[in-house]
Amino acid sequence: MGVKDRIQHWAIGRFLNTIVNTPEVHIPDRLEADKRLDKIGRLAVLRAGLSGLISGLCVVAVALFLRDWEGAEGLTSFGFALVMTFTSCITTALELLFLYRDSLSTAARMAKILDIPQEELEEVELENSISHWLIHAALGAPGFHGTMFGIDPLAKIGKVGMLIRKALKKVRIVASATVFKMILRRMWVRLLGRVALRAYVELLSLPMFVLLNMFGMNVMMKDMRSRLVGHELTPKLVKHAFPEGFADMDQGLHKALHDGMREQITTARFIHPNQIRVLEMLGEYVESDAKPDPVQQRRANRFLLAVQSMSGKNTSRCRKLVRRLELDLGKEEVELVRKEIDDAIHDLTPLKRPWS
Repeated sequence: MGVKDRIQHWAIGRFLNTIVNTPEVHIPDRLEADKRLDKIGRLAVLRAGLSGLISGLCVVAVALFLRDWEGAEGLTSFGFALVMTFTSCITTALELLFLYRDSLSTAARMAKILDIPQEELEEVELENSISHWLIHAALGAPGFHGTMFGIDPLAKIGKVGMLIRKALKKVRIVASATVFKMILRRMWVRLLGRVALRAYVELLSLPMFVLLNMFGMNVMMKDMRSRLVGHELTPKLVKHAFPEGFADMDQGLHKALHDGMREQITTARFIHPNQIRVLEMLGEYVESDAKPDPVQQRRANRFLLAVQSMSGKNTSRCRKLVRRLELDLGKEEVELVRKEIDDAIHDLTPLKRPWS
């Protein structure tokens, strides 16, 4: 069993164990559920900051010990750097293990509060199952990179981009994060520290790593919330935008939606779970010469904007896509739709404003 398989096996076991043993219960009241989800998310962010602080203090303790220990008098600068690098590696690896474990537990608790069906949470064989989506979010993975529904997320990446991607793929998640933080610490030492100051440089870097942990966990919690709420929100969004349903939809409008979803996915370069939900409901793409009229295109663009707003990272490429939608919808309408989706995800507010 490879490293990736072992990590996934451990993650699945941790997630399912928490689902069974968590004291959390479903909260039917939307306001109370929102408050509980907010509290769980904030506590996870605080724990991430605390873990960064403890990890950093361990490194500082070793640095101070080496400075004052008589046996380290003959330690060269290279030897000091080697010991500190090894210490940073161990403490950061343990820190990341705690963060991933904690985020998995938080995902399971949130799922219980929102009453995600037990049989769907326990389905772990499919790449597009809810449990896989939550596990990927907890481990910091944005979405699915394989071809689904005939859409290849990496279709626009190019040959050079594909080569770089293959090279980076060789580095595992834990290893890459550990090395990244080690490099930052070493750069900080090289820039600010001499032999007499190096014991204190690690202490000065502590706030940066605490904030880095908290920022990363906050982003993870937002994405996890989007994936969980999307289970209930996606069908409501479809009904709100297209009361006639997808089955009886005009071919021109159907084509506009498929083309828009394809462009979204290839621009972001991954398929977000909420996009998978929409594509499952939209059905198979059928080649057609039909074209949407201006009203249909506007309806399609408003819906596509809503789906994009609930589908993960807002990269520079995605922002260009949103600016193009503004040309058709107008900046005010774009801001209104994005606020409605944000409120639906983070405040569990229902969609009420009519979409003409």
